Amino acid sequence: MSVESITSGSIPNPAMSSVLPKPAVDEQQVQNIQAQRVLPAEQATRASTTQQELNRSIEQIQVMMDLRSRAVEFVTDESSGAQVVKVVDANTGDIIRQMPAEELLSFMRNLTRMLGTFIDQST
Repeated sequence: MSVESITSGSIPNPAMSSVLPKPAVDEQQVQNIQAQRVLPAEQATRASTTQQELNRSIEQIQVMMDLRSRAVEFVTDESSGAQVVKVVDANTGDIIRQMPAEELLSFMRNLTRMLGTFIDQST
C-alpha cells in the first residue's frame, strides 16, 4: 500500500489558504524563546543567588564535618593539574576518602608524562 501526500503535486489554491488552520505554536518553544531573552540583570541576580546557595551548602557541609571530626581539603595535583578533594580525619590527619582516587591520579600523571615524551620526540 502506498501513502502519498495530498499536497505533494497539487497547485496551491489561494481560496483554500484562508480555510486551512494556522499551525499551533508549541508552548515549550515559546518558553525557550522567552528564556533566551532574559535580561543580563536577571542573569546576574541568578548568579548571585546561585553563589548564595553554594555558600550556604558549604557552610552546611562544614558543620557536618565538624560534628564528625573531619575536614575537607581542596588541592591541585601539581603533576597532572587535576583538582583533588580529600576528606581527612581532623584528629589523625589520615585520608578517609579522595576524589579522584590516587590510582586515577597516577594514571593521569603517567599519561601526561607519556604525551610529553611523545611530543618531544616527534618535534
